[in-house]
Amino acid sequence: MRRGFAGSSASLWEPVRPAGHNGTVSEKTSWQSGQPSERSAVVDLAAVEHNVKRLMQLARGRTLVAVVKADGYGHGAVQVARAALAAGADMLGTAHVTEALALRAAGITAPVLAWLHTPATDFAAALEQDVRLGISGGELDAVLDAARRTGRPAVVHLKVDSGLGRNGATPEQWPALVRRVREAEGEGLLSVEGIFTHLAVADEPARPETAEQLATLTTAVRSAREAGLSPTMVHAANTPGLLSAADREDPDAMLRDAVRVGLGLYGLSPFADRTPEDFGLVPAMTLRTRVANVKDVPAGAGVSYGLTYRTEGPTRLALIPLGYADGVPRVATGAPVRIGDRLHPVVGRIAMDQCVVDLSRSRPVTDAAGKPGAAREHTVRIGDEAVLFGAGSNPSVTDWADAAGTINYEVVTRLSPRVPREHVGLEPQRDSDRSRSVEHGGHPGADRDHGAGAGPGGVVPGDGAQDGPGSGAAGENWSITRELASAEETRALAAALAPHLRAGDLVLLNGELGAGKTTFTQGLGAGLGVREGIISPTFVLARRHPNLADGPRPGGPDLVHVDAYRLGSAEDVESIDLEDTLDTCVTVVEWGTSKVEHLSASRLVVDIERARGAQAAPEQADLAGVLAQLGSQWEEDASAGEVRQITLRGVGPRWTEPPRV
Repeated sequence: MRRGFAGSSASLWEPVRPAGHNGTVSEKTSWQSGQPSERSAVVDLAAVEHNVKRLMQLARGRTLVAVVKADGYGHGAVQVARAALAAGADMLGTAHVTEALALRAAGITAPVLAWLHTPATDFAAALEQDVRLGISGGELDAVLDAARRTGRPAVVHLKVDSGLGRNGATPEQWPALVRRVREAEGEGLLSVEGIFTHLAVADEPARPETAEQLATLTTAVRSAREAGLSPTMVHAANTPGLLSAADREDPDAMLRDAVRVGLGLYGLSPFADRTPEDFGLVPAMTLRTRVANVKDVPAGAGVSYGLTYRTEGPTRLALIPLGYADGVPRVATGAPVRIGDRLHPVVGRIAMDQCVVDLSRSRPVTDAAGKPGAAREHTVRIGDEAVLFGAGSNPSVTDWADAAGTINYEVVTRLSPRVPREHVGLEPQRDSDRSRSVEHGGHPGADRDHGAGAGPGGVVPGDGAQDGPGSGAAGENWSITRELASAEETRALAAALAPHLRAGDLVLLNGELGAGKTTFTQGLGAGLGVREGIISPTFVLARRHPNLADGPRPGGPDLVHVDAYRLGSAEDVESIDLEDTLDTCVTVVEWGTSKVEHLSASRLVVDIERARGAQAAPEQADLAGVLAQLGSQWEEDASAGEVRQITLRGVGPRWTEPPRV
């Protein structure tokens, strides 16, 4: 992905080309030869897009909140937000309302959550611009006042202080906060979309405090639901939580309904012993400049303020025009700078505008396997490109963080505005309509544009995918077919599919009596962690199965199970009020084809065929006939050795890519 040095006029940096990426670099950027910039932080948006897609795979279908606070961790909030949304992120996260309003001013309409407030926060502007608000307790009165003045109810995420000791309501404060919020919800002043917490030591996966925090969150969600709140997004995982979830005994306890990803967007690792490459991430920023001066000095020559460094012998020094006013850590003496195919250490104190490298103490750049590259004669000259950090064989952000005794988060976020950000790669179109429609009112993931993106392999089509994107029936994106030999295998397939489902999803089950539709729904229920007892809802048309607080997906959506064969048309669906639960539940409809498609622009269709041939759909609706058919269904669903062919089909923008199951 990275080009080696090829002469003094060549750039050491080129934009990332993740496998399969066909974006192009803007035609002319200031770092290209012929128009060399003095210094810049080059941000590769193709790398951001690649990282988002990789993180979506690891999130296994959860809503992905792309955190672009602190000007996108120094990378440019607006540009990163557009790239993340284009790659499939559902929602954006900022610390301050002012940061969220800046995104709105740039034309970004996707859902945005801001969670750190002061008495001076402009909550009225936040509500008018459809900014979701994190609520810890102290700001509640001001938010409610803004809702009354603007006539716009607030959409809020309640924060639990589960052990970090910063923002959020403590377990002792939680009941009172929930009670007040429930009252305000009853007055129409707000609605609770989410409940969340912030993990303190997720970057140290072996520590027990993370499990304790997750348990505290589970308890808080349970008590909130018991008090009458109905959050559709429970979230805890930050980048280290997401990247380490698969190593936990219960990954779902970490992943919940959504993940908030910051550092990982930018291709950096939060772990001291794991590199970005270990997770399939690509660093997005390259900090580079041009050598400002080169000179020979004798032995014993002092370098920079305080003369803390003196040359051991005759040597050559190169001046690098970046210093602590540019955000380079003043204490990062010893950090590497790449010039050509060699790494040179910073010597002496880093000054406000510049630092110095000792060319006599260089070492060769290593390749991807850690082996030194071929040594080549090269004399450093004024104007040569110098890279402080980047991807591939360039020094890493972590190298500089280690030299400064800090963390990689700080190194990228502290870069000052004096360093121009140069965004390369294929910059996405302005984001105008890719967020879920606000009037739909559901979970941000309910109509996500990028599809499932979920499960092991995420956006990679599962084995057996029959059709490519855009093929098949109108709006159908893909299909996957499996042959299963038993009811147990049917339940297992459905249970594997369940983690990819979220509130707002509509699933249509097609198949003759006894094909195994209810068996399939039982598997979905087990995977979603809802109350047991799923049977055919023939007599009541629809049953709601609540999520279990002690199940595999606490805080997840309920399951609504519908039997629509006695409903004659789409108009008849109105009688069971599915619209009331559609946005907050996973809705599974048997016999729903041509009757419920109007409820959502997207749906997952499951066709189940029995090897011995189809039976006709039931004609009669009398009680005796229904009882006979239901008895037949129960009997035939239980037949263990009968092969079923199950085809999954994705329709609409929510399912543009298949899950791997």
